[in-house]
This record gives sequence, structure tokens and C-alpha cells, in this order.
Amino acid sequence: MQRRESIFQTKFSKWAFHRWPDDIPAYFELKASKENELSIPFNAVSEKQNTNLKVRKFTHKFSDFDRMGTPFDMVVFCGTGYVVLYYHRRANKEFFIIPIDTWLTEKETSKRKSLLESRAKEIGSTYLLS
Repeated sequence: MQRRESIFQTKFSKWAFHRWPDDIPAYFELKASKENELSIPFNAVSEKQNTNLKVRKFTHKFSDFDRMGTPFDMVVFCGTGYVVLYYHRRANKEFFIIPIDTWLTEKETSKRKSLLESRAKEIGSTYLLS
């Protein structure tokens, strides 16, 4: 994972823990632009990730052979997938959450190969990192 995306993931995880509504189950794919870039390529989210984000029910069994132990045996998750975009600029705290269906429609209909920050603001929900 690239450093800028890793830093954003840490900040987003804290934000989501404290601010994402408990009654809206979701899973996220996070993408961060290169420094001072105004767009993020659509292919930054792979086809496999796009497909996985469309899944409405997800199960995962934790390995019983993990040396650190497991929190429990299995999780079943029902929710919606989102692409979360962060355009990396100095002191920027703004990010955009876009439902996967909206992301895929934009990818298919856009004349561009990337999503501009201004367009992300139009099709996504805007939030601020705290």
C-alpha cells in the first residue's frame, strides 16, 4: 500500500469508528491521489474490487491456526460497498464517499479515464476528517 493511502486509511478508520452510523452496514475501498493531483484513475479500483464491493452479503471464517488467536470463528456481513476518495493536498481534510453503483455508472459513462475532485464532490457525499 502506498504511504499516502496508508496514512489516509488510519485517519479514515478513526473517523469511521466514531462517525459512521451504526445502523448503516458498509464496506469500503479507499483510494488516495498522488500529491496535488486533482484526479484519481478509475482503474485504481480493480475489477475484482468493483465486483466485491457489489456483494450484499459477505462471510469470513477466521483461521483457527492463527498464533495470535481469533476474535471469534466467523462473521457474516450484509451491507453496501463504497469507494472512498481522498485527494492528497497539504492540510486537506475533505474526502468523498461514493456508493459502488454510482462509482461504476460514472466509470462507464465518463469520457475521462479518471475522476476529478470536482466531479467526486458532485456524485459523492463530502466529509471532513476530524
